[in-house]
Amino acid sequence: MYRIILVHPSQRQLQRILWKDSYNGPIKTYELATVTYGTANAPFLAMRTLKQLAIDERKRYPAAAAVLESDLYMNDVLSGSDDLETAKNLQRELIDILSSGTMSLHKWCGNTAELVINGESYPFSNPEETKTLGVVWKSKNGLFLLQSCE
Repeated sequence: MYRIILVHPSQRQLQRILWKDSYNGPIKTYELATVTYGTANAPFLAMRTLKQLAIDERKRYPAAAAVLESDLYMNDVLSGSDDLETAKNLQRELIDILSSGTMSLHKWCGNTAELVINGESYPFSNPEETKTLGVVWKSKNGLFLLQSCE
């Protein structure tokens, strides 16, 4: 996710790195153009980018914008719906809103096969067990389990 978020050109000098190809070689200077993994601000910048995407695209994708603002933990969307049609609409909106920010979903899980897209663009699978943040969801029977930290 970080590598697709561009840093404003005026701020790139703050991500300047020095590089030498060899011990005696000349020093080369680079300015990184994207959010850099491992920097202290990278998680904030990633989350703030998703929040801005929700703000910018709220009129076109109202359901997805609401999810991006409230049902997100880093790069995991943890959301749902009360009925299948609303879930399908939310799924389509999430795909489209993220696509408008040049991002894409890499995993999708649902408790019905109708929510799983098996296409060339989105080769999602529907595992019977999904883990996020130490919580296990068994999609077939709707059980949530807390994983032991032992």
